Amino acid sequence: ECGWDGTGASQACRSPHSDLSNCFYSLEKLRRELKLKRAAANSGWRRARLHFVTVTLDPDTAHPKLILSEDRKCVKLGDTRQPVPDNPERFDFVVSVLGSEYFIAGCHYWEVSVADKTKWALGVCSESVSRKGKVTASPANGHWLLRQNHGNEYEALTSPQTSFRLKEPMRCVGIFLDYEAGVISFYNVTNQSHIFTFTHSFSGPLRPFFEPCLHDGGKNTAPLIICSELQKPEESTVPNTEEKGQANGDVALQVDPFLLPAQASELIPLRDMILSWSSDLGPALQGLKVPSF
Repeated sequence: ECGWDGTGASQACRSPHSDLSNCFYSLEKLRRELKLKRAAANSGWRRARLHFVTVTLDPDTAHPKLILSEDRKCVKLGDTRQPVPDNPERFDFVVSVLGSEYFIAGCHYWEVSVADKTKWALGVCSESVSRKGKVTASPANGHWLLRQNHGNEYEALTSPQTSFRLKEPMRCVGIFLDYEAGVISFYNVTNQSHIFTFTHSFSGPLRPFFEPCLHDGGKNTAPLIICSELQKPEESTVPNTEEKGQANGDVALQVDPFLLPAQASELIPLRDMILSWSSDLGPALQGLKVPSF
């Protein structure tokens, strides 16, 4: 096997035959592990999509400035307050609206188009969240939300908030709730990658949450659109660790090809290889076998 000095730099293989064969064996094992982890990452997203549900907007909860489409699938911010009753369920400060559906058990997945928007907040909240006055969104207050600030900058509204950047702005967000497992995960539908996962012991009804945010100087007038069916990804790529927040226990391993024997580069292209293992993939790995490639 290959030796390593104290600085982590590779020493030459000590045998031209047996030791080099061991290096090749280790490299082949690394390649198999990479394939398994790629399959596992895809399985987390694909498993979530098996639980697709129809979600609609609840007009009784909508802030007076929000405009809902007739089919209750789209919401955008208007310029004036509408003459709607100030019922207890309605948000009167935060420009938000809840989904009509209540979740008290099981797995549920839905997708929301955020194309052409510069700011938004999406996720899940408790039915008991405050609707009146200024609200601090956090898990402690019954909110599990992901927010785009501007450009490629995003925040998971943890406490304190978890900030991260993506290579490109998301165009469609997948939201997955596993009530019994205490998991709420967010996915970038475009490239099938996991973005962030909240974990919590839920109690009481949960509801989808939508906030199209303010107009951002006229740049954020596009609506949030709930997808009526699963959206086809725009690319068929494996998850890219450069495009996901390394929060919540995710682990990334960078493999430097220059630390391997010269002959190893002939077996598998290792330059810039990334191995990713998302923290929410435990359920997806149960019973998972190494696929054939």
